[in-house]
Amino acid sequence: MRHRSDPADDDQRKEHNYPRGADRRHHHDSNQLQKQVIQLKRMMRMQNQVLIGLSSFFVLVIISTFSLIQHLPHPNDEERPFWEQHRKQSQQQQQQEKKSQVLIPIQVLANCTHYGCRLHPVEMTQLNNNTTLRSFIASPNHILMTHKSNRKKPAPVNQDRAILIPSFSDNMSKNDAVPHYQTNKSSSNTTNPHDNFFLGVFDGHDDNGHQIAQFAAQEVPARIASKIQNVSLITKGNHTIGEETIKQIITRTFVEVDSNTPVTGGGCTATIMLRRKSTLFMANTGDSTSIIVVYNPPPPSHYDQQKAKSNERYIVSPRSPDIQLHLQGTITIHYQNKKHKAHFPEEHARIDSLGGRVHIPPKNPMNSRVIVRSALHNEDVGLAMSRSIGDSEWTAVGVIPDPDVVILDLNKFWSDNDIKRSGGKVFAILGSDGLFDGRKAEFVSSHLAYGLFEYNLNHGENEDVDPNFSSNHLIEVGKKLVNMASPLKEEWYRDDITFVA
Repeated sequence: MRHRSDPADDDQRKEHNYPRGADRRHHHDSNQLQKQVIQLKRMMRMQNQVLIGLSSFFVLVIISTFSLIQHLPHPNDEERPFWEQHRKQSQQQQQQEKKSQVLIPIQVLANCTHYGCRLHPVEMTQLNNNTTLRSFIASPNHILMTHKSNRKKPAPVNQDRAILIPSFSDNMSKNDAVPHYQTNKSSSNTTNPHDNFFLGVFDGHDDNGHQIAQFAAQEVPARIASKIQNVSLITKGNHTIGEETIKQIITRTFVEVDSNTPVTGGGCTATIMLRRKSTLFMANTGDSTSIIVVYNPPPPSHYDQQKAKSNERYIVSPRSPDIQLHLQGTITIHYQNKKHKAHFPEEHARIDSLGGRVHIPPKNPMNSRVIVRSALHNEDVGLAMSRSIGDSEWTAVGVIPDPDVVILDLNKFWSDNDIKRSGGKVFAILGSDGLFDGRKAEFVSSHLAYGLFEYNLNHGENEDVDPNFSSNHLIEVGKKLVNMASPLKEEWYRDDITFVA
């Protein structure tokens, strides 16, 4: 039985704050609500922080994206972002191709100094139908060609460098340095200053050989011209600079360039020809090749049109033993430089006297090597030549930069070979060992004689012939020569192949 509570007891509970059952439940619910409110506030603060962080992140992403897009290069407009451009993709590609075709000739044209305008070959695979570019690579008077090797190491780059400076001038007048490309029809004037020229091939080797070859190609002609100018200033132009003086200048230049190479771990060959008036100076260090050739055309009655058409097919046909070039005229090689190999007695004696080691394969002495313990490679390394520019680790054992210099009197040469009366054509070829190790000098000479002279016999050698027509064909002859000097199989090693004629 429940008893009614006494009012006094109720007053006592109130006085001591003892809640009743309903009051206790209300108090408990109130505490729970406060806790939930606190948790909700915490969650809201966390959500706000996350939203602020995400917003900042997206703002940064958008700003970065816009900034990146605005700095992306585009062929049509390098100043505006691509979303402001409305040209079709095909137009973009055409503009990019046009830009790439124009860049090289402009660089070639702009590369002129007081001693002449420097022409360099373009990688054979990059040659296209750009007439302006092709006119610098080949003309009725010259051709430059280079093709990168298929090597992977030490450097997957073309380590050859070649240079042609038409109208080479060693005085201070820039007017004398303007290129002159017109064919000299008479072949009898050997003192025309526009006929002066500088040719050079520099074949790099080892890791940094391409850098040293590039340095040598730039410095050798510049320093030769500068030294000759200095001599002229000292003598005030009152005395003709003698042949021996020029010879000494060339030798000192090679030695200076060797002493000032910008990097170690490599070297290069250097073979050059310098024509001054009626004198030709030919200098060589290393194992590149330079030759002087005379081409005598066939008598008109002996010129065979069928052979001419067969030769044209040969140039554009795939490599095959069933079709060959049949030169109708004749070629005679009148000069070929001596290569510097360690097995030659003079070279061997110098290296041996300085404590150097020479390895000579019994069956192939031309593959002789100068052996040193290389600190850079931490092993024994053999150098394929006994003279070079660079190769500092071999200097102490007798590998020197000093060139052999040969002097040719062109007036006497013209007279002795009856060039004027016979209608002969004299031309020079300089090439790296990638070309001349693959083909003999006669093979190379025949192809270039055909491209320079004989092809024109079939198409009329007169003033009305478009020179670009002859130049384009000469480039195809050059490509064919490179192809014929390359190994039969693509997977076989192919060296860099470079020549200038």
